[in-house]
Amino acid sequence: MSERIISGRPIFLAAAATVVLATGGLGFVVGTTGQERGRSMDLLVTQFQMSPLSMALFGMVLTTVVLAALFGLVSVVSRYDEDAGRSTR
Repeated sequence: MSERIISGRPIFLAAAATVVLATGGLGFVVGTTGQERGRSMDLLVTQFQMSPLSMALFGMVLTTVVLAALFGLVSVVSRYDEDAGRSTR
């Protein structure tokens, strides 16, 4: 029987997209139910108004950056793993 290698990338991409969309939804809810609308929020080098759209975008961007960094690190580390491409059967 021939051995074939199945990539997990599509699964990780689908999971990442789901997490980013869920984070956007949560950010929208937080922005909608916020106590002080119109108040500006200072974050490191930028400043933005606290609205549903800005909170959703902020959550989605931050989640995307964190997931890209984590997946990038896993990708780099897997290059140095000698057994990564071998089957354990």
